[in-house]
Amino acid sequence: MTQRIFDIENEKDMQDLWNILPDEVCKIEASCGDVVLVYDNAFRFSIDDIFSINFHDKTEITRPAQEATFNDIGKLCRFWNGEEKNNFGILEEITSLNNELRFWKNNTSYKHCHRLTKQEIEELC
Repeated sequence: MTQRIFDIENEKDMQDLWNILPDEVCKIEASCGDVVLVYDNAFRFSIDDIFSINFHDKTEITRPAQEATFNDIGKLCRFWNGEEKNNFGILEEITSLNNELRFWKNNTSYKHCHRLTKQEIEELC
């Protein structure tokens, strides 16, 4: 049986990989030649027999943050425009400008917004 090899530098491979894994998996590590799934609750599970990942020079990959939706209005979120992602607050509104979603907090709009999970909130405290 041919085993699929997911390449972390291939966007389609990464989409496929995160789509087939449970939502609770927050990152994947290369550990002593093994591929290990790391869950939100810190549970770890080796998956070498299922598929392989070409990590290139990296030792871990993290699940990409999902953008907030209209259901997340009024919830605690992380907001960002560029690299800095330490801006937290309550999502007040989502608008569309030139086919680009904008997420609003305190009369300021951001390009990106991610609703925080329970674990992320606990880690902030």
